[in-house]
Amino acid sequence: MPVRTPCPIAPSAAERARLKKMAYGHKTEHRLRVRAQVVLHAARPVSDTGGR
Repeated sequence: MPVRTPCPIAPSAAERARLKKMAYGHKTEHRLRVRAQVVLHAARPVSDTGGR
């Protein structure tokens, strides 16, 4: 079975700033906060050492 690799996510600096504001804003709706955190986490670089 072939190994699937995730699609790279590379938000721009402006998009990353907006996502951070949404992810950590106190007035942001909970579901939007969680989505923004997921996207930020997925956009982090992955190391080849096996640990994250």
